[in-house]
Amino acid sequence: MLNNYELKKGDFRLREVDNNLKVPFSLGIRAIITSNDVIHCFTVPSFGFKVDAVPGRLNQVFFSVSRAGLFTGGCSEICGSQHSFMPIVIESVNIKSYCEFILSL
Repeated sequence: MLNNYELKKGDFRLREVDNNLKVPFSLGIRAIITSNDVIHCFTVPSFGFKVDAVPGRLNQVFFSVSRAGLFTGGCSEICGSQHSFMPIVIESVNIKSYCEFILSL
């Protein structure tokens, strides 16, 4: 999550992150989830999923994005101190932009 002093005009407080998760739209996405510290439970309401991240375990979720755009979500349960302030931003891009992004890593 970005700190208040890092926000630009038009940014949403408590919803902006320093790195968006980029995914291609019109393809099925499989995300494998785990945790390092405690049980987290995050949701992205636009995609209709809520999934638990448990230390030492793997969990998975399947979703598909039908259009380009930014989609937000976050930690949906109180897992500990400051966990309600764990935003997730997924950026859906076309396949060409996604391939360029992957090749630039």
